[in-house]
Amino acid sequence: LVLAAKTYAALRDMNEIKLIACDLDGTLLLHGAQACTRKALELIGELCDRGIYFVPASGRQYPNLRRLFAPVADRLIYLCENGAVVIKDDRAVIKREFPWELAMEASHAVLEREDCEVLISGERTSYIIPKKDSYRRLLVETVKNDVVVVKEPEEIPEPIVKVSFYTDPKDRDIAGKALGGQFAGRLSQVVSGLEWIDFTLPGSGKGSALAELGKKLGILPGQMAAFGDNENDRTMLEYVGHPYLMRECNPSMENLKYAARCATVEEELENLLKKCNGNKKVG
Repeated sequence: LVLAAKTYAALRDMNEIKLIACDLDGTLLLHGAQACTRKALELIGELCDRGIYFVPASGRQYPNLRRLFAPVADRLIYLCENGAVVIKDDRAVIKREFPWELAMEASHAVLEREDCEVLISGERTSYIIPKKDSYRRLLVETVKNDVVVVKEPEEIPEPIVKVSFYTDPKDRDIAGKALGGQFAGRLSQVVSGLEWIDFTLPGSGKGSALAELGKKLGILPGQMAAFGDNENDRTMLEYVGHPYLMRECNPSMENLKYAARCATVEEELENLLKKCNGNKKVG
């Protein structure tokens, strides 16, 4: 009955979508791209003109996301760090902090593994203790995060919202299993990319952050759409009334029910704009 009610609500609200959440890597940014297409930015601008919220929903940090969406940056809501931080009008409206001791324990557990690099996230800053300079260059020059290098996790001067580890894709699942067992019942893990796994607080993630944001904005699940491709998108896609799963997704996501499949986000945004023709332009 709950599922039937949700499906009915989704169909009923098809022309009244008020919020679109979109993963970045492997979804809006395909094949390793590190910049949005001009077409995507134009479509996002049109969504904003129609009063539809566009929410980048990523494991990335806030400054990184703002740079990616520079032409429309002030018009968006940002679901950052896999839902640990949500920022609207340059202010954190949702922020989920790790208990300090648990954050330190997880950070040191990653540092002790020779096959892993650690990334410790504050609200707007990535803190690293790089074992190889190539890792620092990846985050600064390719990913373009705001990065601070520290000698020890204890030097970090702000609350921690996420702890992640980076490793060779062939070692990712082995490292994830070992570290996951170490923190079973205290921290959850989500795959965030070929080389990345994030520790999250139990019950947190993109889905719960989107649910909390929806309550703040007065937007129902049936009035939301979302795009994703990986396990860190699962709870978000399961929550919204209009989920879209990328055709080139993580194979583990193939069992996601009721999600439409799409090749590119841009194509579906064009279709959604046509379906949302009842939303008049703002201004």
